[in-house]
Amino acid sequence: MKSTPSILGLLAILTILIVQSSCQSKEEIFRQQYVVEGMMQYEKHCENCHQKDGSGLKDLYPPLAKTDLWKRLNASQIACIIKNGQKDAILVNKKAFQNYMPGNSKLEALDVAELVTYLRDKWGNDPRIFSLDSARIALKNCP
Repeated sequence: MKSTPSILGLLAILTILIVQSSCQSKEEIFRQQYVVEGMMQYEKHCENCHQKDGSGLKDLYPPLAKTDLWKRLNASQIACIIKNGQKDAILVNKKAFQNYMPGNSKLEALDVAELVTYLRDKWGNDPRIFSLDSARIALKNCP
């Protein structure tokens, strides 16, 4: 009889998890997956220069948080910068940043889609997913 409370507790936890997950649409779960994967991509490829909080690094690397970038650049432009880098100066909050940003040819379209989704969600106040198809099209048409 000692196992009955344990089984009932396990069933209660499983029921709660099922109810919680059923409250979210498939699309929202998918979007959240992109955000989490994008966060891992950011930590691996971007955080060193742009910092964990997106504040950038003094005059060397531009901030991503609290900037006008999200109003000036669309998701396709952001995808191209991530993949191909930024050679020219970029203006962020009326301040020019001259440092070269290398691209990352190892990133696949899915990596870029997840990263753009994360960046827009985190600092762009834009919770929309940047789909794999959109990323493929954007990367194919980069200047």
